[in-house]
Amino acid sequence: MPVVSAQLKPWRPDRPTSKGATAFHEAVVDSSWLKDAIYELYKIVRSKIHKGDVVVDFGAGTGSSAILLMKHLKRQINLWLVDNSQSWLGKAYELLHNFPNVEYFILEKNDNTYATLAETVGSGVVDHVISANTVHLIPDIKEVFTGIALALKKNGTFTFQTANLLRGGRPEGALMIDDTVKSVHDIALDIVRTDQNFAQYLGGLGEKVHSEEPQRKFVFPNPRYIEAYLDALDESGFEYEKPVCILVKIKYKDWLNFLRVKRLQAGILPEIGGRDPSPKEEEDRDKLITIAAQKLFKDLEEKNQLADDKSFTVESVYILAKKI
Repeated sequence: MPVVSAQLKPWRPDRPTSKGATAFHEAVVDSSWLKDAIYELYKIVRSKIHKGDVVVDFGAGTGSSAILLMKHLKRQINLWLVDNSQSWLGKAYELLHNFPNVEYFILEKNDNTYATLAETVGSGVVDHVISANTVHLIPDIKEVFTGIALALKKNGTFTFQTANLLRGGRPEGALMIDDTVKSVHDIALDIVRTDQNFAQYLGGLGEKVHSEEPQRKFVFPNPRYIEAYLDALDESGFEYEKPVCILVKIKYKDWLNFLRVKRLQAGILPEIGGRDPSPKEEEDRDKLITIAAQKLFKDLEEKNQLADDKSFTVESVYILAKKI
């Protein structure tokens, strides 16, 4: 039986892997926090996924999560990696194209809207959809969840994870991704205001903070409350289980590697150089983010009850839903 029907058109890269995708992948693939987060995801889905099932990794990115999931599952599945970025999915293809029963699909963009999963792979053809570190980046989760539901077979499952949502009852000291990024941004701006080494960026800084806010929110959107995700699942034809909330340690050195990915720095501190920085601006932006992160880590070590001299803690939330 073929992995993909003749009607589908799997994607193949037509350009070399981008430096940005490679840098991101190298920054996260060996990090303990990603391994811990994906292992928890695996524990939730392992009893649901059977040999021969079609499993979609939605928002597969550079393939880091898929590599870890395949390592844990240890069973033959048909794995379809789906993303809206050709440059990032190109890295996943580079790493996984020799594995059997793995295919790649791009969510094509028309005007300002990306194609849904069902429009991309078909309706009623998928057994399970998993998504790690992606849903908080999606502007219209209702439309995306509906497309996922249409792509799933009856009783198919959709399981997603994020460390960037708001909910009541989160333990004191447990952070979100957005907390750390916002803190690094604010600390970096304070350094610009007080350190003569960066005085050249003071002019018009207030205006830049305002004008660059859309760029910051594009890369790191404002977190939503968990109820927004649960309501979207309800409205899209899913029933969901009680969310699972896990505390995950993030080593400072691993998180600094993440914050130093140049593509991400354009969203962390766009006030320095914007989206097209000069070499000098790019170098200074990296210095500022590095210094700011180190100041944040020291502050967390001294004041945050769930941090120590090596790591801080985030809450990773997992939601398993079934198509009804």
